[in-house]
Amino acid sequence: MQPAQRMDRQIPLLLLGAVLAGCGETTGSSPLPPPPPLPPPSLTITDLSPRAVPVGQTPTFVVSFRVEAPAGIRGSNAFLATVTTPLGNFIPLGAFDASQLPGCFVGATACTVTGLTLTQNRFTVTQTGSHQLTISVFDRQERLGSGSSTFNGLL
Repeated sequence: MQPAQRMDRQIPLLLLGAVLAGCGETTGSSPLPPPPPLPPPSLTITDLSPRAVPVGQTPTFVVSFRVEAPAGIRGSNAFLATVTTPLGNFIPLGAFDASQLPGCFVGATACTVTGLTLTQNRFTVTQTGSHQLTISVFDRQERLGSGSSTFNGLL
């Protein structure tokens, strides 16, 4: 083999070595900072009825709300509806998947639910005074946001 032919075969190997050496981090440069974290979800109840429920009645609530979830709404059991009584008792009314709520879907970063009927049989008003209905939402990072609205138990 002639010396010129050997030299031709060595040049591609030298170039490959230079390319591989350049693939590492360059000296003197700093890595990019991580992006800021996405905020947790938020939920705002915009309407609730009824606002007054007689003691002894099992109410059917109709609720409207707006959700902001920058990381996206999770799929399974994304929403939870609860009531807190004047004495602080916590009663779960139900859990819902994002796909069960009109206007929402799995992964949505925002949605508006209007006139959702919460038919339930777990809660009967037994006390007078201010009660709180809370709707909570989980995002895809398992973070919680919630909104509440009050209604009164009446004699």
